[in-house]
Formats: sequence, structure tokens, C-alpha cells
Amino acid sequence: MSFQSPVSMQDILTAQARIRDFVRHTPLERSIELSRQTSGEVYLKMENLQLTGSFKPRGSFNRLQTLSESERLKGVIAPTAGNHGIGLSYAAAQLNIPSHIFLPENTDPVKIALLKAQGANIQFFETIEDARQAARRVAQEENFTFVSAYNDKAVVAADGTIGLEILSDLPDVEVVVVCVGGGGLASGIGTVMKTVNPKIEVWGVQAANSPTFARWHEAGQTVAVELQPSIAEGLSGYIEPETITFPIFRQVVDRVVTVSEHELVDAMKWMLDHHQHVVEPSGAAAVAALLQNPEQLSGRKIAATITGRNISLSRLMALIG
Repeated sequence: MSFQSPVSMQDILTAQARIRDFVRHTPLERSIELSRQTSGEVYLKMENLQLTGSFKPRGSFNRLQTLSESERLKGVIAPTAGNHGIGLSYAAAQLNIPSHIFLPENTDPVKIALLKAQGANIQFFETIEDARQAARRVAQEENFTFVSAYNDKAVVAADGTIGLEILSDLPDVEVVVVCVGGGGLASGIGTVMKTVNPKIEVWGVQAANSPTFARWHEAGQTVAVELQPSIAEGLSGYIEPETITFPIFRQVVDRVVTVSEHELVDAMKWMLDHHQHVVEPSGAAAVAALLQNPEQLSGRKIAATITGRNISLSRLMALIG
């Protein structure tokens, strides 16, 4: 690649070899209806069918296997809106590593139940930012390894393995649409696409209520961004400006699309209607972007990430009812 990235294609290939025995190569499912609506060929990368219900175990398994023996004995800690913690605690349980997960009080009950089932040590805080600050403090005090959901080379490299799978299943893909929270998934997948074929277009999709990367990408630098609460908790919240993902993101992502809360709900309904999949708001963002921009995709081969399914029945009904 023409820029100096903290995550190389070799890092991503190494991650693929490291996590292969622990995660699924998820299906790339053709969407008949989205293909019709866009006049293109649309395929959905079904990471909602990944272990723990989201793409997150990839990064966790890769990161945990880089720990020293003393770090494994001490354990890991992470703040999370849910899926990162679920993926981390699952991987930690498989590798016999203690996990400490700090959550906001409004975490979906399904996600809390999954965390408890993995044996994670859970603490609750008023907001995700409170959880993040507390996790940083406790990591230092207790000598736990802090595992970021995105600001970590090993996590970004493992996220890139999704890009390798897309190319394996659809070598002539032309557009890849990826949801964006902290930018790890888009940075990893984008690195693969631009390394293999710089002509592949990469779209990032953010919640309009939390448009950090959209604003940073537009400005070409990190700037202050006003945040509002979003139903897509996995795509929202404060992103530290020094994250390793932004320098990668700005080089490998061609365009950032924002989607409204209403569009996220419509995409969830659409996935139930046309693919019979329950998808949480964050997981449906790429579909929301395709439904919003059909005219720009005519005649093209598109892969879109469906990143998570973890939502309680009561919350699902409240959103789509």
C-alpha cells in the first residue's frame, strides 16, 4: 500500500491463521431483493451468524493469543456496549483467561445474559464513557490487560480477516459496505481491499446521531463532534482522537454514509422481511445505507457486512412494533 499503516496485509494473514480454529468463515448470502432494488448484485456477509452473534470474537481471539503467560494469568478488561465484551469473554473462557467487563446500565438484557454465561466478571456504570474511564483506571491498578474494541493492532488485523473471506467468496467484488463505530472493522477490511485491488470502493456507514468518523473523514483530521444517543449502541459513543484506526480509515475508506435512527429500524425490519434474520440496530447499518443509496450501485457487485444479532425480544418489539 502507498501509506504507512500500523496494520499490514501480513498482520491480517497472520491473524487469519491464528484464529482459524476458533471462529467461523461466515456465509456470503446473495440478497435477491437488494439486488433488485439496486439493479446490482448484492451479497450480505453474515457475521450475525458468527460465534456469540457478532464479528467481535475474531479480534478477541487474535489479541488474547498475543498475551504473555503472566498477562494471561492476570486477565483482561474491557468497557463495552455489549458485543465486544461478549466476544472477549467468550474467547477468554475458551483460553482460560479471566475477563472483566464494564458495562453501561442500559445494556440490553440479552447481552448481559450472554456475558454471565461466559463467566465474565461484570460491573455496571451510568454511561459507556464512565465504564471506559473506570476500565482504564482498574487496568492500571490491577495490572489487567486493557483490550480496546478497535484501538488495537491485533483487533484491527483480525477484523481484516472478514475482508479475506469476502474476497475468497466473491473475488470480483466492486463495492464493500462496512458499518463504523471505532473504525476497526472498516480499517481492517479496507486494508485488505485496497491492498488486493485499489479500485474496490469501500463505504463506511455510521449512525447519524454519532457521526465521528463521518466528520473526521470530511475534515481530513480529528475534530470535535457533537454526539447524540443512538439505538445503534455498537456504532455510537466517544472515540479517542489518537486511535490507530483513523489514519488507516482515511486512506482506505472512499466514502462515509450516515443513517438515521428511523433508517436503522427500517433496515432491521427489512432483514426480518426479506432474509428472516433478527439483526440488532448496529448490525443493520450497511443495509440501511444500501436502501438509502440504490441508484449509486446499479450494475455493481456489492458486499455488505451484517455485524450482529444480539437484541432482546422486548427491545426488538419496542423498536419495530
